[in-house]
Amino acid sequence: MSGLAERAARYRPLVTEEMRAVVGSSASPLYAWMRYHLGWEDQQGAAVSASPGKLMRPVAVLLATELAGGDAEAALPAAAAVELVHNFSLLHDDIEDASEFRRGRLNLWKFAGASQAINTGDGMFVVARLAQYRLVDAGVPADRTLAAMRELDEACLRLVQGQYLDMSFETRQDVTLPEYLEMAAGKTAAMFAAPFAIGATIGGAEPPVVDAFREFGRRVGLAFQAVDDVLGIWGDPAITGKPVGDDLSARKMTYPVIVALSSPGEEAEALRRAYARPPSGSDDLAAMGRWIEATGARVATEEMAREETRAALDGLRRAGLPESTLAVCVEFADAAVGRVS
Repeated sequence: MSGLAERAARYRPLVTEEMRAVVGSSASPLYAWMRYHLGWEDQQGAAVSASPGKLMRPVAVLLATELAGGDAEAALPAAAAVELVHNFSLLHDDIEDASEFRRGRLNLWKFAGASQAINTGDGMFVVARLAQYRLVDAGVPADRTLAAMRELDEACLRLVQGQYLDMSFETRQDVTLPEYLEMAAGKTAAMFAAPFAIGATIGGAEPPVVDAFREFGRRVGLAFQAVDDVLGIWGDPAITGKPVGDDLSARKMTYPVIVALSSPGEEAEALRRAYARPPSGSDDLAAMGRWIEATGARVATEEMAREETRAALDGLRRAGLPESTLAVCVEFADAAVGRVS
């Protein structure tokens, strides 16, 4: 059995080809803006090869399909749909967070306007829905196709609920860790859980195995969000594509921030005072990062990510999956969570 790197290298161009087929080549600005956001074109519509990210979510679909004994190519429409849903959410998320850059590129709303970017995201969501109908053309049985479509729709709803919570936290300083975990389970983990469940479903796995893959993805998604929170404060802009301390300048209530705000000591008090003030260009983001780290919140966040990863893998073991399957899933978890090191 080949490892994750070999599989992902095989999957990614196939996913991109499927996505290009679904999005199409219409000259309409609506579709051109979709292609810009996906990294295929520049603002003038010329072809470029900007980074699409690691495509972890569609890779999860195809990986789970193969691990369940199915044909990865038959699951390509579902993989494309998952990535398009993820990107529809990013188009809206960038506006909601007033984030100017993603992966080192100017976000669509900054030059097309927020209204047009929202509409482009809406269009991408519909394109993602239409992509799923191609599963039947690829030979996937109707019952599995419907189950996969329901899985993604339910994940979308959890994602939107999670985003609501995330935005509501921005007006509060009393957010608790249980509330944070509820938010992260929707905003981030839902779109890791669903791809694994969808792939296992298309691959023909029995319900207990589908459930095990879903729970694996959910826990890896929670760990992924925790790592993302670390990178949002201390990440290298050359790697993250975002300015240093972007989450702090937006007063985001992330895992390390919540831990730090509830901690004793002078550093925690200094952070509480800073978070009580509206964001401004005079914010000392480096100092805020140091205060958070001094409370032990960064270490706590990294440990939380490791604990969720361990729990994710333990669940697969309890489901009785073979060691060869577990080995590839370990690689996937490491790829998602290992970004913190």
